[in-house]
Amino acid sequence: MKHLDDNSETYFSHLKFATTVGLTLMFRGVIFILHGFFPVCDISKELNLENTHSKLKEWNDYAERRASKRSM
Repeated sequence: MKHLDDNSETYFSHLKFATTVGLTLMFRGVIFILHGFFPVCDISKELNLENTHSKLKEWNDYAERRASKRSM
């Protein structure tokens, strides 16, 4: 598949990466929605916006490194 070749991935490495990102963001989304309804429940540092931003940057950097392997 072109998408997998373009990103230097196997089907299973792509499945693992995409599933990890998707499920993590869904879980964090639920936490933020619950926090909206119950602001007295504090969001832990592992799930706050700053950490979520760091995680997204980490995943993006990984994806860019993978894609750059293709051009080598």
